[in-house]
Formats: sequence, structure tokens, C-alpha cells
Amino acid sequence: MMEEKILVIIDMQKDFTTGVLGNQECADAIANVVQVVKEGAYDRILLTRDTHQENYMDTREGKYLPVPHCIEGSDGWNIVDEIMDAVNEKMQPEQIKIFDKPTFGSVELGAYLKQIEEDKKLIVDFVGVCTGICVINNVSIAKANCPEADVRVIEKACACVTPDTHNTAIAAMKTFQVDII
Repeated sequence: MMEEKILVIIDMQKDFTTGVLGNQECADAIANVVQVVKEGAYDRILLTRDTHQENYMDTREGKYLPVPHCIEGSDGWNIVDEIMDAVNEKMQPEQIKIFDKPTFGSVELGAYLKQIEEDKKLIVDFVGVCTGICVINNVSIAKANCPEADVRVIEKACACVTPDTHNTAIAAMKTFQVDII
């Protein structure tokens, strides 16, 4: 069976790194994600983009996190330029796919990975923000859809709201057979 190596970049958007919900840890992760893209030997790179609409404050998430962010079409919704530049330099357009997701996890991403796994042995590396929210959700979805895949998280290229929430998420992912590298 052929092997395919995939990098999944979770929500490395301006609002989560240097924008309204950004912090120093998330901003610092940008360089590490760029390094992973440039040094990695991936067959595809998949990216997720947190995507909300103008009515965000009226949504359930808006009630729990009352900070409008990643509004579709806004500058903060865009993936960080340095990361997209590295992805576009390294890969051909047909090797890149972006998943817009209205919530923490992308069901579409899981289905896409499952479809690839039908005839390939998958190695799926995850990087991005926030480790304790969107990264862990998408890693869980990948594990549920592709139980035989090697799902790995590149810890230095992830960040969260605080170092403690990052470390808690890393520890949690170890419990469901995710390799932390």
C-alpha cells in the first residue's frame, strides 16, 4: 500500500496570531509552522480557516466568546501571509486544499482524509492554533475517520491561549494514541 504524508495547518489566521484573539505564543508559532512547511516532505498540505459571519455575536460561540473574529472576508480571517507564501512556494496548487469551518472541528476535513485513506497508508501531521480548542478537535476527527493513520502533532508548531492550556491539550492527545513530535 502506498504511503501519503499530509500536513494539516489549523487556523493559522491573523485574528488568532496577531489580531483580536492573538497572543505572543500564537504569534511565535508562525515561524515554526513556516519551518515545518519548508523542511517537510509532504504530498499535500491542508489548511483550515475558522469562518464566521456578521451575525457571530448571535451564535452560541459568540455568547461564550464575545469577541468577533475570523469574519469571512475580513483581513483577520486570512491565513498569515508568511505561511501561505511558504505553502505556495513548496506545493503545486492541486496539492493544497483549504477547509472553511464554522466551528472548532471540520467534519469535511475528516471525510477528506478518510477518502484518501481508502487506498493509502496515511501519516498526518498537525500544526496550528489553538491547541486546546481547534487543534485537538481536528486531531480527534482525523483519528475517528482514519483509525489506522499515523496521526501526529508537531508540538513546537502549535500554541494556545496559555502555555497551560497548550500543555493540557498535548497531554490529552497522547491519551488517544496521537504521537507528539
